[in-house]
Amino acid sequence: MIVKHWMSKNPDTVSSDLLAKDAIELFEEKRVPFMSVVDNGRFRGLIARRDLREVASWTFAAQDIYETQYFNERLKVKDIMVRKPVTLNIDDTVDTALEKGKEFGRSFLPVMDGGKLVGTLSNRDFSYALKQLLGRDEGLHGICVEINGDNKVTIKKVLEEIFDQGFQIQGVFTLKDPDTKTKRLTIRVEEKYLKQITSLIDQKGYKLI
Repeated sequence: MIVKHWMSKNPDTVSSDLLAKDAIELFEEKRVPFMSVVDNGRFRGLIARRDLREVASWTFAAQDIYETQYFNERLKVKDIMVRKPVTLNIDDTVDTALEKGKEFGRSFLPVMDGGKLVGTLSNRDFSYALKQLLGRDEGLHGICVEINGDNKVTIKKVLEEIFDQGFQIQGVFTLKDPDTKTKRLTIRVEEKYLKQITSLIDQKGYKLI
């Protein structure tokens, strides 16, 4: 899985010279947590809605007329943004994105092609990918079978049992139980096959989760 196939293209951007108060309004309009800072096509950094809000809260809580005036008239995105943030290359793998996100504690990563910003990859994109994986828009249902290293219970054998009966499967993936680390085979099927496949798996003695 390559980043360029999963990233959000044509991301919203903001100029480094935009006043902080105007940037806050832009964030509210776009309803995004982060935006890349781009000047004349050049990627300059990253700005977070949270950081803008914190600066605004601190300024007005201080109740200092000069601080308030500075915020309203002079404070700009470039004064708050993160310069040289962690980024991804367009040809990086999604595995690399996950590793970088975990290592640097980032939920939003700009995607670069050379020196040009071409997209972003965020938790929102991963949520959308998971939604596709689960077939939520297609109304698919899930069946989980425990696969625990037993030669009698293999992914191939379970799937063959299903296909031999003429049932259709729309998706297959494996996950580990976060506590026991037991591997689970998850099968995504249409509702019309749900009871039949569940019954078949139960009859064959496989452990349904």
